[in-house]
Amino acid sequence: MNMQATQFLKICGLSLSLTLIGQMGHSAALKATETKVNLSPERPSLMEKALQQQRKDSKILRDENDLRVLTEIKVAPTQSFFAAQNQRFSRIVQALFIQNNS
Repeated sequence: MNMQATQFLKICGLSLSLTLIGQMGHSAALKATETKVNLSPERPSLMEKALQQQRKDSKILRDENDLRVLTEIKVAPTQSFFAAQNQRFSRIVQALFIQNNS
């Protein structure tokens, strides 16, 4: 082999080893972070309780909205259904294109 091929193989080997070492270091750092997170107190703080309650409430609201939409879809569409859809769409458009009345 000539000198250029030898240098190329050395560079490839060095870059491969650096990549593997970097990946191992990164995974070790992630593993250490996970163990630190798991050491949290067993009782959640007031902030965590409030966030969990808020998530639970928003999920209930989403479920209620989904149920309302499903019942509206199952029932044959009426003029009021189309009017409600038109009103919702109009509100979205108005929110997107805010008018400046100077």
